[in-house]
Amino acid sequence: MPPSDRPPLVPDLSRRSLFTLGAAGLAGAALAACGGKSTPHAAGSPTGRVSPTPSATPPPDPAAVKANELGLVPVLMHHRVVDKVESEFDMTPAYFRAELQRLYAEGYYPVRTLDLVHGTFDHVPPGKTPVVMTFDDGSPGQFGYTSTGAVNPSSGVGILLDFHSQHPDFPAVASMYINQHPFQIADTSKALGDLHRYGFELGNHTYDHLDLKPLGSAKVQEEFGKLQQMVEQAVPGLRPRTMALPLGVEPRNHALAHTGSYAGERYINEGVLLVGANPSHSPYHKLFDAQAIPRIRSSSYQGGRAAYLATYWLDFLKANPDKRYRAGGNPGKVTFPRKYANVLRPALRARAVTY
Repeated sequence: MPPSDRPPLVPDLSRRSLFTLGAAGLAGAALAACGGKSTPHAAGSPTGRVSPTPSATPPPDPAAVKANELGLVPVLMHHRVVDKVESEFDMTPAYFRAELQRLYAEGYYPVRTLDLVHGTFDHVPPGKTPVVMTFDDGSPGQFGYTSTGAVNPSSGVGILLDFHSQHPDFPAVASMYINQHPFQIADTSKALGDLHRYGFELGNHTYDHLDLKPLGSAKVQEEFGKLQQMVEQAVPGLRPRTMALPLGVEPRNHALAHTGSYAGERYINEGVLLVGANPSHSPYHKLFDAQAIPRIRSSSYQGGRAAYLATYWLDFLKANPDKRYRAGGNPGKVTFPRKYANVLRPALRARAVTY
């Protein structure tokens, strides 16, 4: 986005987590790139499509960039950005800046949840690893304005925009999962409109952030439908296309997390995010399930060293570089070491490039 288009810049883990924590969590992460099992889900399986984009430039040597487009993709879950950390849902602005610096230094490249859902990773540079940064609840520390109308530089969005200005090859994108009254900003149209113009994804986190489990089907659909209507009213023509389960809990009718209708309007959540606790499969992996995407909690609680937080998994991927997704730089193809051929989504076999 051209700089002229931007305003001035000044609970417990879900039972639906794909891998069990502890020793099994490590095993699950190791298996994610080489055929480990996860719980399948019937609704809304992704196409795993790769958009073929012709290029006059020959792709790089896969071995030289250590291409592995069947490896793990971290999906980081952020909540409150605050000066004083009081729980595992909190992160200080300084800690978030340090997290971005680490991601940049270790070769990660921010993408949206929707990119993960559909495998639209052709824009990820060769050798880089996509990382999805999500923000739940729309709390004030995630995004806001100063008294002069500038983006609050200590907010999550402000920090991302500033980091991008210093590192243009690290996009300022994230997926924001909001409820009613997002970021406690009175002018919802301005707030959501600005985020949309920046390139941030606006996702559904339900209108009232209720536990969906005890709710009847009509109420579940109302929760998704009202939030969708709020976004449409704020940004005409825009609908949320992915969602994060409030409290990490599904409705009794699992299909309603994917699709339903309210007040004569249909909603479709093409991707559904869980709460915790490990990296995601590649969207090209045969076990990737867009309706049950695991996330990693990112927090500076206990110095970010509590069990299975982002630091834990980033350390794991640093120590096991062969397990992480690395882009091959070959648009329209899926590039990976041939030893992982058995975990490729069958529909993509014709696009496989192995080495």
